[in-house]
Amino acid sequence: MGLFGKKPDQPASAAPTIAESIDQLVQSAGKPSLCAHAEFVKQVDCPACGAPKRLPSKTAYLYCDHCGALVDYDFRLANSDTNAGLTNTVFHKLIAPVQPLLNQARAAGDQARYRELLSGVFAEWIRQCPQAVSPRAKTDEEFRERMVAYLAECSVRRDFDPNLAALDRQMNLAIQQLQRWPNADGPWRVSSGIWNVATMFKQQMDLTYQMLDKTGVLAMDPDEAPPGVQLRMEYSTFCQGWVPHLAPADGERLLAMFGLTGEYQRANVTDAQTKRCGSCGDELKTMPGASAVVCESCGRKLDIAGGEVPCQTCGAPLSFPVGTSRIECPCCKSGTHRL
Repeated sequence: MGLFGKKPDQPASAAPTIAESIDQLVQSAGKPSLCAHAEFVKQVDCPACGAPKRLPSKTAYLYCDHCGALVDYDFRLANSDTNAGLTNTVFHKLIAPVQPLLNQARAAGDQARYRELLSGVFAEWIRQCPQAVSPRAKTDEEFRERMVAYLAECSVRRDFDPNLAALDRQMNLAIQQLQRWPNADGPWRVSSGIWNVATMFKQQMDLTYQMLDKTGVLAMDPDEAPPGVQLRMEYSTFCQGWVPHLAPADGERLLAMFGLTGEYQRANVTDAQTKRCGSCGDELKTMPGASAVVCESCGRKLDIAGGEVPCQTCGAPLSFPVGTSRIECPCCKSGTHRL
């Protein structure tokens, strides 16, 4: 989920994707896709090792097939089911009871109290909606705690910045002034004022992430996202909320405005190898020559270069998580050591 995304006043169904391009995503809003990850791959090269992304992903978080680095965030996959709408709804329900206390802390300039309150909200939000963040948060407690700290610090820095606060007030006013009307063919439509809102949102987010970068907050991201990925997440969250309320052509225009119309290609991988995760036991595909990959089921980064190790009890071949020499076999629950 984006940290600061402005959303419609009413919850909207997330726009799914059922085909090769974002354009069809816009035209198919409201029709859920259960296997959006099965056929298409976003064309992106890893900023860490340079390898191209070839294997389909199960999550919007795209990890390198060769080194396991986070390489991008896929708007198409983020909209493949109702998770976008669900996670936003849960977050707003969680923050509503503490909003008066947050307002008090903000008025008093008490950043410590503000950070404490938000940390509790984000921790519970991730617990209820693990799909809203990197899959690593499911099983890695340290990663989850670092993610909570990162999200809270981003919000503190942004909300206590006077220039950004002024922009936020302007945008809230612009959103309140938007006209809405029923649409017999789907969700309600929004007036052309959305383009002013979108322009202000983009300006706000660009300034926000420049500030977070300069102050070192982005370096707190436990996923070590490459430059621009966090910003694309914000753009994605904004578009997730508004695309269903626009005509198809305007939806395409909004996606293009935020650079979310990336190129996709049909997956055509014949040389992938099947491995078994030593943390959760799920099977995963890996490319020849890969050094590390992220298991999208449990989020653990696996040491592929070190080879598979057979369970000392049941013999199941297992890929060990990076930095781990002993695991509990997910197949038979016995202890297995890497010699």
